[in-house]
Amino acid sequence: MVARGELAGAAELSPFGEHDGIVLVDLQRKVQYTSGIATNLYRRIGYMGDLVGHSVYELETGDAQLVDDALASGACVEQEKEEQGRIWIRKALPIYGRRTWRSLWSRDVSDIPAPPDAMPVGVLLTVHDATEARSKEQELKAKMAMIQEIHHRVKNNLQVIASLLRLQARRSDNPDVNQALSETVNRILSVAVVHEFLSHDSASVINLREVAQRIIDQMVQSVMDPRKSIQFSLTGPTVFLTSQQATACALVINELLLNAVEHGYEHREAGLVTIELVNDDEMVSIIVGDDGTCLPAGFDLQADGGLGLRIVQTLVEGDLKGTFALLSEGATVGGCGGVKAVARFPKISVGGIRT
Repeated sequence: MVARGELAGAAELSPFGEHDGIVLVDLQRKVQYTSGIATNLYRRIGYMGDLVGHSVYELETGDAQLVDDALASGACVEQEKEEQGRIWIRKALPIYGRRTWRSLWSRDVSDIPAPPDAMPVGVLLTVHDATEARSKEQELKAKMAMIQEIHHRVKNNLQVIASLLRLQARRSDNPDVNQALSETVNRILSVAVVHEFLSHDSASVINLREVAQRIIDQMVQSVMDPRKSIQFSLTGPTVFLTSQQATACALVINELLLNAVEHGYEHREAGLVTIELVNDDEMVSIIVGDDGTCLPAGFDLQADGGLGLRIVQTLVEGDLKGTFALLSEGATVGGCGGVKAVARFPKISVGGIRT
């Protein structure tokens, strides 16, 4: 039938499985054969006797309608339906050949072209019990919905904390306190970005490029001095990371951008901050560069780095198990080419697959 192109609608069927029961029904709708698996499946819904020789209309199931639909359409049909508390997936395949079962099954007709008057001679039913699989799917959906709700609440709580810190900053006349609170707000919102993605998407991985763009947008809205013309550029491919890695990377990107804006353009009114993502087979690199002020002569990350850079180093080396470097770019006519920060770390395998 496949070779002769007579199995219409087969491409739309779900895959067959080794645990599918098989039932053969003739044109008079009588059962001619049931496999052992099929017999056991029907016993689960109360049919204890032998089905062979009985009409499918005697069964209070969806078999009769499915057989009629397959014969009427001349194509394969599939149906998922609850039967006596069980969820069954049935497929009905109309069988074409000569009008007698004997001639159909006693001869090898695979190499014989179908005669012009070829007609359906019966239907092959397959029955699969999907009760357990559907139950697990529902449980998984419920768990994922609960996890998403938790992430949503965490995000909201973080935003509330950030709002309280903003209010505190407005009440303070101390510039150092205002700056410290502002940086803390951005750190909190960077973590909130990851929870926001997790609250909308049940996937186990997060798009780092989208996280980076969201952090840039937050910085432009809340941190940047409107009197300065500093542009941001994000380049590189899509990089998917686990939520744990994405959270650490969000903080790393936030701190590096803050460091570039605060120190690179302290005495400059314009510039460009670039964020480049590099996705190798086994490693990920986050490169943040600016064309601002260079590092002081003899700069040492351990001795001269501020809180933000120490946070970055701790996250990259401790949480991400990677390396972090901060260096001045090559010399230019006006001085140097700015500063570049490079964080490089290995990907975490999710389900045996590198993200």
